[in-house]
Formats: sequence, C-alpha cells, structure tokens
Amino acid sequence: MEFATRLSNVEESATFKYSSLAKKEGIINLTIGRTNFTTPRLITRAAVSALENGRVHYTPTRGIPELREMLAKKLKRENNIPDIGPDNILVSAGAKQIIFEAVMALIGKGDKVAMPNPSWVSYEQIVNLAEGEIIWLPLKHENDFIPDEEFLSALENSSPKLIMLNSPNNPTGAVYPEKIIREIVDIAERKDCWLLFDEIYEKIIYEGKHFSAGSIYPKTITVNGFSKEFSMTGWRLGYCACPNPDLIEKMNLIQSQTVSCATSFVQYGALAAFKEEVAEERDRMITELKERRDRFVKGMNGLFETKVNPAGAFYLFPHLGDIDDLAMADKLLSNGVGLIPGSPFGSQGKGCLRISYGAVSLDEIDVALERIKATLA
Repeated sequence: MEFATRLSNVEESATFKYSSLAKKEGIINLTIGRTNFTTPRLITRAAVSALENGRVHYTPTRGIPELREMLAKKLKRENNIPDIGPDNILVSAGAKQIIFEAVMALIGKGDKVAMPNPSWVSYEQIVNLAEGEIIWLPLKHENDFIPDEEFLSALENSSPKLIMLNSPNNPTGAVYPEKIIREIVDIAERKDCWLLFDEIYEKIIYEGKHFSAGSIYPKTITVNGFSKEFSMTGWRLGYCACPNPDLIEKMNLIQSQTVSCATSFVQYGALAAFKEEVAEERDRMITELKERRDRFVKGMNGLFETKVNPAGAFYLFPHLGDIDDLAMADKLLSNGVGLIPGSPFGSQGKGCLRISYGAVSLDEIDVALERIKATLA
C-alpha cells in the first residue's frame, strides 16, 4: 500500500511510545512531559462557566479577541516584546500545533532548518513533514547542553531559513543565558533568517532568568502555551506572537483548514490564568518542582559520567558514557523505572536518559533512585 512520500522520514514519537510502556502497574513513570498538579481552580471554574453560558461554538480562527488582547499585554509586560497587538497573536490547539503551522508556513521542500542537537523529538518530525532539511547544531553534555562556540560556529557556517530554539529546554532542562541568545540573534540577523523560540517552559526556572529573543529580533516567532505553566496539557491551548502580520496570516490560513480554531470554552477558561491567585498557585508548583529536582540531583551524584543540575523545566538529561541508551531504558523499565532514552532526541543524546520529575512524589523519587542504582551496579 502506497502512502505520501512526506511520511517516509516521519517516526513515531519516542516520548509517547515509552510513556505508554511505563503505565504498567508497579513502574515509577519518569517519562511524562507534564506535572501531576491540577489545573488552577479559577481556570477550571471559568471554563465551566463558559460551558454553562453557551460558549460552545466556533470562535474566530485566530482566537477570541479578549484572550489575544491579554496575551499581547503579557508579552509586552513580561517579555519586553515590542510591536505586538491582538492582530499579531495566533491562538491554537496547543503549542505543537502552532509550531507545525509556523514550519508549514515557512518551510518547503529542501529549505534548511537549524536546530540544537539534542532537541525535543517533534521538531525534527515536523520539519520532515514539511520536507525541509535539518542542520544540526551540536550541544555537549560537558557544557550542560548550553550552546557554545562549536554550536555558534556550526550556525555561522550554515544557511538556514529558520532557526528553532527552546529555553528552558526539553530534554535537557538547560536555560540559555541572555548572552548566548543575543549571539544567536546576531547570526540570525546577519543571515536574515527566521527564529522560532519555543518558550513553553518560560516560568519554570529555578536559577537564572528567562530572556525572550523576540524582545530584540522582529523576525522571531515567539511560541508559548498554557500546558506546562498551568498544568493544562489536556486542554490543548497554545499561542504565538510575531510582529510580522503576513506570517500570522499564513499560519492562520493553515489553521482555518485544519483545526479551525482552539476549543471555545478552553479559551474563555484561559482568561482566568492571568489572575494573581493563579500566579501564586503556579509559584507553589515551581517551588515543589525545585524540591524534586534537588532530591534527584543529590541522589544521582556519582551515578553518571557528568553531574547534572538543570536550571529549568522538569527534566534531567544525564550522560551515562558510551552505552546503548535504548537498551538501558529497556533494562530500567524491566526493573520498574520508566524513562526516555536520549538517542531519539538527536545524535548528541546518545548515551543519555531523559528523566522527568514533573509527575512523581519525593518518595517515588527515592524509590526510583534505588532502582536506578541497582540497575547500574
């Protein structure tokens, strides 16, 4: 049976594959790209109220005006991104859909896209769907997966139409310093290429400070969403902003012919996310996530080749050395610990494991550490 050739290079999501395997009874699941916190009650109540008041029909394809207005104000106030109004915002069914639309709007067959190696697994597959060509920018575990001179040199010596970045980062938890982002932007500006900056973990930072490339480079597509910060993964609500109205229009064209619009009552529920009470609840979540990170980091000391202490997100990406990470992930799974091997995130992920502490308790972390130690012994 013949299918479209664009699917020939597209692979199954490794994160969903291993997450499914880790759902068996007795396995401590460290695969999940979400937290186990509930959505703040104010948001839930606002969504229920929207349902009860008949907000159940199509919305404008770009998103309801009230939400786009709030997002424009947020991006100006918190991210210092200029020239952003409601017409520069596109709301969609999750940040992944937004990234898909941006890539499909910009990338055609043979167009080059530069991205870090390792990267979140879906970036590569979305570019493959668009039939683009990937330029890998190497990151090293010895440098905590922060872009260095080799990364910048690889970018300087390439000719991408689009650069894709993600900070705080999945899978590494790295937070890119402002200095590095400015150097990347300088190269992008000289090459006059687009920059997609995925900021979905923007608020989940324990040390350091987030810096938005869109604050200094107008050809930036700033991508964000509600899933991580507000524990709304299943709600499917993301957005992007770009000063260039033509790009938003083209992305909206794709949206109008695919998902049509984000779910109506979810958008109305998200209006409550900007309240102070919700921010306080989010901050308590981040405090607890930091406790989990610290417990893992302390317990893993001496277990792996390099010490890890990522500044953001809720992932650890330790390097075990010259080992088969796929086989190790399978071995750990058989010993009661589910996690993701590093290789699916890129060749620089070989020998690494992605550990998510977003949805486990401190007690579960202690048990997981004992099982990991026993497996590695």
